[in-house]
Amino acid sequence: MQQHNPAILMSRLKQETEGLHARLEKLPYFIALADGVLPLAAYVNQLRAFAMAFGTLEHETATITEPSVRAILEAGESRFNHLLRDLSCFGDKMIPEILDAKTQADAMAAKIRLRGIEDSVSLIGYIYVLKGTILGNRVHLPDVQHTFNVDSSNGAAFFFGYGARTEEIWTAFVSHMSRLNPGGEATERIVAAACEAFDCLERIHTALFPLPTAECMTFASTSINPEAGNHAVPVDAREISAAIAAGRLCREEFPYFDERYGERGKRFTDSDAAWLATLAKLTIPLIISQVAWLGGVLASRGMPRITLERQLFCLHKELIKAIPDNRTEYDKLTEAASWLKTERLRHVPSEIFESLCHSFVAKTENESDGKMKGTGSLIVSAVSDEKAGIMTAVQSIEAWLTDTERFSAAWIATVKDTIAQARSAAI
Repeated sequence: MQQHNPAILMSRLKQETEGLHARLEKLPYFIALADGVLPLAAYVNQLRAFAMAFGTLEHETATITEPSVRAILEAGESRFNHLLRDLSCFGDKMIPEILDAKTQADAMAAKIRLRGIEDSVSLIGYIYVLKGTILGNRVHLPDVQHTFNVDSSNGAAFFFGYGARTEEIWTAFVSHMSRLNPGGEATERIVAAACEAFDCLERIHTALFPLPTAECMTFASTSINPEAGNHAVPVDAREISAAIAAGRLCREEFPYFDERYGERGKRFTDSDAAWLATLAKLTIPLIISQVAWLGGVLASRGMPRITLERQLFCLHKELIKAIPDNRTEYDKLTEAASWLKTERLRHVPSEIFESLCHSFVAKTENESDGKMKGTGSLIVSAVSDEKAGIMTAVQSIEAWLTDTERFSAAWIATVKDTIAQARSAAI
């Protein structure tokens, strides 16, 4: 970047966006929020839209090579994490997506990605606008708390921001911005990006309130998991609830999930389960082909196919419980689960599979007193997956299960011995 007076950038950004900010605050959304009449659906969809924007922006951090730009992106605790905490508080309320707001949020995310590829310096404009929400949100926080009876720990973390440290964080951000010397031409591009960001926010908030008709609201994958991307999910809230319940049951069966993947893993388990529920409308061969694809992806990333097998059996049970009349349709899911089970036992026969699992349990003090239950099954299943042609199936789980920072020498030795025995016995 060429030398340039850094004060010009902040001055231009404030000058050019001041009117746009004022116009945004006059939208019906913020008037309804101030009056205490904003529907919860509008608020939750606002959080989803911001999660899309911040998630995309923070993802771009990995591709930015300019140190000064990375510094302002990384200043302060992740705002995306604030949003994820809030959204998790409303997950059980089955609030549908406002389709137009989602379309506008997707468009904003696409613009951020494009700038990250073609003109990463101009992203400073988006960063300025989105980081600036910590000041604007502080003004709206009392209205959010009053209208929805929430606080920083149960639905208002995004609006609470950094709390008492807000001024400190903002000052640090301004300091980073003040060290930038983008030059005249780059400054114009940054200012244009900031104005574009405000235009996106205006479009999103215009779509959020007044609420559209029911036909313009539905469930989407991002309703369940902001990081899931766009894929099919059920339109019936009962099926989504059943899918989330099935995901919970599967994680309880294999604590490895939560230990390794944490909250992010939980979100992807839920969104994957919701997608699996939509497969029941397909023919059995198509369901099996889709399950085979997903199983390969998961196994190569440290989630042996037995987890998908169990997920499908749990999903079948929960769906029938939720909508008994659809049993014939849901029964098709067990065909795919049974196919996975047959594939697993084709390479490691049932008697050997069970023997190795029981041996692992005995040698690891009941799998760490149940804290890591099901691990033996995961290990042997990974070997079966490897034998089926998923070449990274074992290494993707072995590396984590043999980490000396997490596990004892005795545990690690048993993991390696079980892998060796399973490989020796695999057909």
